[in-house]
Amino acid sequence: CHYAYDQFLHACASVISGARKKCPSHCISSLVQLNLTRSGPALEECDCATDPVCRSTKLAIEPCLPRTRTTMGCTEARIQCQMDMACSTAMRAYLFHCRKLFGGQRCSDSCRKIIANMRSLPKAQRLDTCVCDGPERNICEFIKLNMNTLCSASADAPAGSGFSDSEGDTEEDYMDQEDYQYPESSSCS
Repeated sequence: CHYAYDQFLHACASVISGARKKCPSHCISSLVQLNLTRSGPALEECDCATDPVCRSTKLAIEPCLPRTRTTMGCTEARIQCQMDMACSTAMRAYLFHCRKLFGGQRCSDSCRKIIANMRSLPKAQRLDTCVCDGPERNICEFIKLNMNTLCSASADAPAGSGFSDSEGDTEEDYMDQEDYQYPESSSCS
């Protein structure tokens, strides 16, 4: 239990200190491991009474705790979207037109239009409000971060990379292997 508790303190330090409001996946994993120990659940359910450190810690890690929530997980939201014709079509358009968003490069005007269209579809709205979960959680969080950063720029500020959105995506955009320099092989002596 002591090892699991130390792991929890280390993994959740940024949340406990207030530096982060969202819970990183390694913090959640450490909480799960802590709860698998004999005394772990008691730590989560204990009453802090008048201990300010205990209260602030419990308040800080509250977003990390497993819960029955009304917010849908993104895995379920995607499955429901795929079963709806309009949502499925919009999602395919999103995957095509927002490719550069996934790599953190830019959010084109066509991508913004697709996102606006998806936000008008009830089943697709769930993809916007869902909580990243499952094996694709890290990828999901990265894409949501890129959407918030690159696609939500104010109208006054230049959005994206500065490249023209009329510039089409080409195969060369994804084939830059020759730009990568491989290290010289050297022998260790």
